[in-house]
Amino acid sequence: MLAAWLAAAVAVAGTPEEWSSSYDARLSQALGAEPSEAIAVYEALVAQMPAQQEQRGEVLYWLGRARWSAGDLSGAKRSLESALSYRSSRLRARSLLGRIALRDQAIQDLPFVQDYRLNTTPWVRGWERGKDSDLSVEDGPDGRALRWTTELADGQTDFLAFGFDTDRDRVSSISLSVRSEGVPAKVRVVLEDSDGQLWMSSKQTVRMGRWTELTLPIADFTSTGGIKSLDARTLRSLTFQDLTALHTNSRGSNTIWIDDLTVR
Repeated sequence: MLAAWLAAAVAVAGTPEEWSSSYDARLSQALGAEPSEAIAVYEALVAQMPAQQEQRGEVLYWLGRARWSAGDLSGAKRSLESALSYRSSRLRARSLLGRIALRDQAIQDLPFVQDYRLNTTPWVRGWERGKDSDLSVEDGPDGRALRWTTELADGQTDFLAFGFDTDRDRVSSISLSVRSEGVPAKVRVVLEDSDGQLWMSSKQTVRMGRWTELTLPIADFTSTGGIKSLDARTLRSLTFQDLTALHTNSRGSNTIWIDDLTVR
């Protein structure tokens, strides 16, 4: 139904003003459609729109969302990666790509141990700042480790994250080694459960030029919503926050090294 209506709308949209009005109407129609119908609308829109038109990024983003809802993760990624080329859709496309990566790279088996000799999994680079290449495995001060390049800016925080898909196995603790290059760092770990409730660790100080061992029992996390206890079988994601810029006057680039991640 939507696809047929789209074809008729395209046929009568000649001037830029007519095209823009038609585009808005088609987008509104697709937002309330079933994924398969929305996909047909968005695909037809993309085929009609010039590559240089900024609105094309919006359509590619919504096409990616529709494909994700339909379970087509590879198709969703292709659309969202194309949407990154457009300023209007870049931040939202990157955010959704990050959330897809959380699912793809989620920890499935416990205990989980990662010594960062080969790759950066399960971590996903935070999508609000920086770029994906800020996260890499390199030769560090004491052998290979995860290297995270951050930018200390006024009032700005940053983060890495990974997902959980443990089939309701209970997580009891999280430990990792952390080292900061340029300044002492201030970090915090935030857990999210399947209901969207957030649970925070206390803020941790990471020494400059020396490894700091962080061991965080799940029982020590506190709810941001006043809930008394965390069901550690329902964890959905972990966020590792860099709060350093809120606690120092230093500005500019900093490197945080991470090694020996263990989830039990």
